[in-house]
Formats: sequence, structure tokens, C-alpha cells
Amino acid sequence: MPINTQDALCIKTYLSEKKQIVDNHLKKLFLKDNNYLKPARLWDAIRYSVLEGGKRIRAILCIASYESLKNDSVSFEDCLTVASCIELVHAMSLIHDDLPLMDNDDLRRGKPSCHKAFGETTALLAGDTMISLPFHIIIENCPNITPHTKLQILDELSKTLSFGLVPGQIMDLEGTEKSCDLKTIEEIYKLKTAQLIKSSVLCGAYAALNEKNTDLIQNLHDFGIKIGIAFQILDDILDITSDTKTLGKTSHKDEKQKKSTYPMLIGIKKSKEIAASLIEEAKFNLKTIKLNSDALLQIADYMMDRKN
Repeated sequence: MPINTQDALCIKTYLSEKKQIVDNHLKKLFLKDNNYLKPARLWDAIRYSVLEGGKRIRAILCIASYESLKNDSVSFEDCLTVASCIELVHAMSLIHDDLPLMDNDDLRRGKPSCHKAFGETTALLAGDTMISLPFHIIIENCPNITPHTKLQILDELSKTLSFGLVPGQIMDLEGTEKSCDLKTIEEIYKLKTAQLIKSSVLCGAYAALNEKNTDLIQNLHDFGIKIGIAFQILDDILDITSDTKTLGKTSHKDEKQKKSTYPMLIGIKKSKEIAASLIEEAKFNLKTIKLNSDALLQIADYMMDRKN
């Protein structure tokens, strides 16, 4: 039975307000008068990729998770820094995804990809910088998060990079060269997309808790994985049903590359049904734990209705 999450808050307003907060914080982190941000071309490429565009869903999930468990001993500013670092990791993955030796896409967020604007070498090195930069920022700029919790957050991000994004990208590239079954495609979705979405939820919880709560963390973990897989299924559907201008990236690319995806294998209708089922299962995970989960629940619903 679907779980009703209506009327408690206006999710569009919530997403818009949080996106603005994250955007402003990211701009503050990358002020041009920071003397250590040299050479200029490298940091201009990073700013170009991080500051301009993006829905900030991962950062907002981090904030929503934090707010659902708010701990007065940890400042919102610290959580915001963690959330901004998650956006750095996400933007890094997009830079690398778009490179000619990867997915080879010239358009991202409605503008030329980083390698088209700054060249392949600078784009590659900008992405490399953005892999380790979040670790430095979290260590130096989250004074109210305990050292132990910082280690939890950094461990979560490092595992997502090494055991999620990178293996997922390799498997995704292999999926353009050969046919994959649904089980393999689900594993690609889980690694390449769902792991970072899950980490967004968990890092917000870690920041709020500053202590261990195994049952709560497991349910948030399962929630993040399920909405992450659903997110990627819906992304692959949009690749078929939407246009380049709406998406902000090249549409119909999976079909041209003959990439194995859910909608390519089982059709759009069945894929939507699976995504909707995953969203409901994810919401049920939140209902089994005590937290103010309204924002997280509505973000999960929002994923089913997004257009880009």
C-alpha cells in the first residue's frame, strides 16, 4: 500500500530553498580571493563544474537526513559543509563520465562539458582534485563534528568512491560493449548511482548523531540504496522520453550506444513499475524508525515525477 506523504510540507519550495543554501555555501568555499586556489585554470574548471547548474539532490538528501535527526551540538553549517562536499564528489563523477575515453558527452547541465570548455587534460585533473578535496574540507571546516564522526563520514565517502563509483563506471562502460541481464544492470545502478545517494543520506545522519545507532543507520542505508536504484531507472527512462534541452545533456544516447538499461530490456512501463515499487519499499524503511522523515519521504516521491 502506498505511503501518503502529502501536505506536510511543500517539497518544491523545500528543494528550491535548500538548493539556494547549498549553492551559496559552495560559492563561499571557492571564493576567487583564496590565494591557495592556484593555478587559476584548474580552479576555474572546478568552479565551472560545481557552481553552475545541478539540482543538488544529493546535498539536499544529506541535509534532510541531518534535519530528521537534528542534534543541537552539531551546527547546521557543519552539515552544510558535508553536503557541499558530496556535491563535489558528484560533480567529479560527471566530469569523468563525460570525457571522450568514458561516455564521451559534450553537454552537461545545459552547457559544454568541462573537457569541451577547458580541454581534456584540465578536466581530468580538475576531477582528480575533486576526489580528495572533500576530505580536506571536512577535516578543516567542521569544528562541531567529533573526530570519530569525521572518520565515519570520510570512510563512507572513500568506500563510495573506491567500491561504488569506480567499479560501477567500469561495469557501465562494459555494458555498452555487450548485452547485460537485469541482475547485472541492477548492480551497475547500485554501484554507479545508488552508492553516492545512500552516502548522502548516511553522512547527514552521521553528522546529526555524532554517535552510533546501528538499526537506524541500516534502515537509512536501505532507503538510500532503493531510491538510488529507482533514480537511475528513471534517469534511463528520461533518456528515451525526454529531449536534450530538457535534460541538459544529450538525450537518446543509451539507444545510440546500445547500452543495456532497464527500459531497453523490459520497456518503459515495466521499468516505471519497478522504480515505483522501490520508492515505496524505501519509504517503508523510514516508517520503521523514529525520525522526522517527512522531507526524506517527499524527496523519494519527487524522484518519480522529475523531468530532468
